[in-house]
Amino acid sequence: MVPRTDGKPFPREAQVNPSLCASCGICVGACPSSTPFRRSAELRTGIDLPEYPLRLLRERVAATAAKLRETPRLLILACEHGAGAGCIDGAVMLPCVAMAPPPLVDFILSRNLADGVVVAGCAESACFHRLGIAWTKQRFAGTRDPRLRTRVPRERIVTIWTSALETKRLEQEMACFKRDVAKLPAMQPRPSSTRMSAAQTLARQEVGS
Repeated sequence: MVPRTDGKPFPREAQVNPSLCASCGICVGACPSSTPFRRSAELRTGIDLPEYPLRLLRERVAATAAKLRETPRLLILACEHGAGAGCIDGAVMLPCVAMAPPPLVDFILSRNLADGVVVAGCAESACFHRLGIAWTKQRFAGTRDPRLRTRVPRERIVTIWTSALETKRLEQEMACFKRDVAKLPAMQPRPSSTRMSAAQTLARQEVGS
């Protein structure tokens, strides 16, 4: 972390040392400012992978979701070092699943882009980027920032940790998850804004009086 150079009201900013960067993207998923998925406007992140910015990840998620045809619709965030690498439809590939900030999962479900989200990481016993699995688990459990918000329906999310050789196990666990999601009621997208209109505010005031 170094002194800011962009004039924003924070004392420090992240600076990447290219000679030390493993291009895992975990820092992108860890940065609190890398979470503005509420709007379709340009994402302004605190840190990005030059070759895979968060904006591009959101675009790939939206494009992949638009092609989902099977019911229920499952969107997969897959580690390129695990069993999901290039062998399943509906997958958005990542250098590490921890590159995806939890609000991205919230975005997918709240916008009804999919009925369920599969986070398909690499082998739990040998995470390619060491901290990817542990930090993803902690974010989803609410013990590490950025946290997966409590409003996100956990029954529509599954994490599967498989090596590149465990494609059969990945397929089996996804099939079980698909059956579970098929039993759930249809998704209802949340309004894009949570602010009350003037009429709603007035009605609430009248009820309170």
